[in-house]
Amino acid sequence: MKKESLMTIPELMDFLKVKRNTIYTLRKMGLPTVKIGRSVRFRADSVVKWLSDLEECANPEVRSYLSDNTHLL
Repeated sequence: MKKESLMTIPELMDFLKVKRNTIYTLRKMGLPTVKIGRSVRFRADSVVKWLSDLEECANPEVRSYLSDNTHLL
């Protein structure tokens, strides 16, 4: 998949290897999206940058969420 292309939720699930609920949780945490009408799309480069920035953040709640893999079950 090209970096410039927009991904749907199922494509992002496959890209990140996570379940749908994790995508919704990440959206609540500020995951960058592109709205096209009622559809939501994601840019791969924006998602990767956002996740990288989260890794560096000092927020203990975010760190514990990212380090605890139970949300992936």
